[in-house]
Amino acid sequence: MTDPAPAAPRTREELDALVDALDGLVVLFTEDFCQVAEAVEPKLAALLAEQFPALRMVVVSRNDAPELLAQLGVLSFPTVVLYFGGRETQRFVRTFAIDAVGAAIDRPYEILFGAS
Repeated sequence: MTDPAPAAPRTREELDALVDALDGLVVLFTEDFCQVAEAVEPKLAALLAEQFPALRMVVVSRNDAPELLAQLGVLSFPTVVLYFGGRETQRFVRTFAIDAVGAAIDRPYEILFGAS
């Protein structure tokens, strides 16, 4: 059984603390009524559950954390940001394939957690 998803950060300090506390984190940035993000979220969750179960994912809405998104330069939705080893390693913006996200996760995940 995996740990429950962490609470979505609303400030830069909360995000930094979460990134520091976890070896790997996937953050999906969205906004209310973003149909693309609504389609991406369950596919991304399924990818993580099936292939990368040690990773945690949080969903951060622009409507809940506008300052955080501004500080991170998130201007388009959906945006997926991967964090490994305490730093951002990859960013996917607006138009991307879930398989591309999986490919970007594969190598750092293998290094940190063993085979995927």
